[in-house]
Amino acid sequence: ISGMALSGDGHLLACGGPDQLLHVWDTRTASLAESFKGHRDGLTALAFAGASRDLFTAARDRTVKVWNLNEMTYVETLFGHADSITAIDSLSPERAVSCGIDRSVRLWKVLEESQLVFHGHTASIDCV
Repeated sequence: ISGMALSGDGHLLACGGPDQLLHVWDTRTASLAESFKGHRDGLTALAFAGASRDLFTAARDRTVKVWNLNEMTYVETLFGHADSITAIDSLSPERAVSCGIDRSVRLWKVLEESQLVFHGHTASIDCV
């Protein structure tokens, strides 16, 4: 496992790793609720969007994927990083921030389908 995230209500635990799968566990029953294949390389980071059940996953395939875990569905893929993504965080379903080996930090504006890119680091960025 490379990353884990707990939903705001504590009822869902999402985890992922080198197997490229997103696993969602129901913490009330300690059972696997769903597994998703979506990324083309290992997952590196996960973040629930604030108190919602929208989940952002990041991976070595340079993409961020958005999932709606109320419906247990994939929503969309965000493209922009030039190398593996190392970390992601979010406070709302409309915004996420990620960073990576490409030495950039990206603020994703999900509804606007745009991103702000911050350059200037001289080495890989490992956390947000």
